[in-house]
Amino acid sequence: MTTGTASEFVEGFALELNQSGMQRMAARVFAALLVAPENGYTAKEIGDALGVSAAAVSGATAYLTRMGLAVRRRVAGERVDRYNVLGTTWAEVMAAETKTITALAALLEEGMEQVDTGSAAHERLAATRDFFTYMAVEMPKLVDRWHESRKP
Repeated sequence: MTTGTASEFVEGFALELNQSGMQRMAARVFAALLVAPENGYTAKEIGDALGVSAAAVSGATAYLTRMGLAVRRRVAGERVDRYNVLGTTWAEVMAAETKTITALAALLEEGMEQVDTGSAAHERLAATRDFFTYMAVEMPKLVDRWHESRKP
């Protein structure tokens, strides 16, 4: 990060992500990667920019890459990995979440079979299942429309 303004953005955006449930260090690293140069940042560069240890960066980048929010690449001629985010990161993560949502809907269906039909628990499970089923159908369509809207 080359400017104070970028640092302010990183900390503000990270705070918002953290308040939404993302781990604090992962949120800071993700926000830093949003303002990274084209080739991204090395772990050392991230640590230097955020003023944190290599261990903190390692844990955060592992989390972000596992969640699909960041990518790790090696630039030809360099001996270190670089981390970056892609412009479609959120769309890809949302599309991948469809599998999880579908699995949750199936588990909710099983839960419905284990409680009394017509009970408050059954109604809650059914409403949640219905929402997840709806999202599993609509999320891929929404992501596709977003991709389509980005075409020149």
